[in-house]
Amino acid sequence: MRFVVLHAHPQQECLNVALRDRVVETLERAGHGVELVRLTQGEWIDGDAVAGAEGLVLVYPTWWGGLPAPMLSWVQSELATWIDGPADPASSPLRTVRHLMAITTHGSPSRVNRLQGEPGRHLLRRSVARLCAPGTRLRWVALYGVDQRSPAEISAFVDRAGSELAAVGT
Repeated sequence: MRFVVLHAHPQQECLNVALRDRVVETLERAGHGVELVRLTQGEWIDGDAVAGAEGLVLVYPTWWGGLPAPMLSWVQSELATWIDGPADPASSPLRTVRHLMAITTHGSPSRVNRLQGEPGRHLLRRSVARLCAPGTRLRWVALYGVDQRSPAEISAFVDRAGSELAAVGT
């Protein structure tokens, strides 16, 4: 299977980079083709380049309850025609995506995110997932309260993200 991994974090060394690396490693070890796009490093992928991919994995920190600006900008510029515009969702560049996963970290605890309504999660579930192949559901893998987590808990989350992803392509 072909997977596109979108990563959005401005730092070169951080938890999100470790998550991104685990995602790529897990997919490649399973024999999948992987195209990694670092949205905050000036890389960009247009919606047509995602066409034909069977998997889309978004790795990012949740900021202000939602997607960071580079990830949100990608969604808005590449998918707006199908989300808000006149285009038929069945013609979307994501129509072959059967596996949609978000791997994200939150500084705040889960209760705060629930009170905010988790706008990033809902955008992906209600808007992006419906542009994918019929029956595609968003798999949400999140670590809440990351700033209060021990190194062992953070390491366990990276392992969990890898395990969740390993189960996707089977």
